[in-house]
Amino acid sequence: MTNNLTDIAAVFDALSNETRLHIFRILVEHSKEGITPTEISYLMNDFPRNTLSFHLSLMSNVGLCSSSKRGKQIFYKPTCKQIKEITKFLLTDCCDEGCLC
Repeated sequence: MTNNLTDIAAVFDALSNETRLHIFRILVEHSKEGITPTEISYLMNDFPRNTLSFHLSLMSNVGLCSSSKRGKQIFYKPTCKQIKEITKFLLTDCCDEGCLC
């Protein structure tokens, strides 16, 4: 991730969708071991797998999550480095004026 405004805007665009924000929170809650799409679907009251796949793909494309294959299953995890860089970008120069963020 760079400080490229286009890339940063793409991350915010992805997270501006309520469904993707919900998926991201689930990924964060399962960040240590990762979570499968089947488990995510279950936690979202049997959310349709094809729609979930679309959202995970979009989130992966902007760097919000990554996937790894273990056996026959794919596990997703949030890309914490990406989120830390976005947060850093948002708070750049924030405290120079005495802000207590």
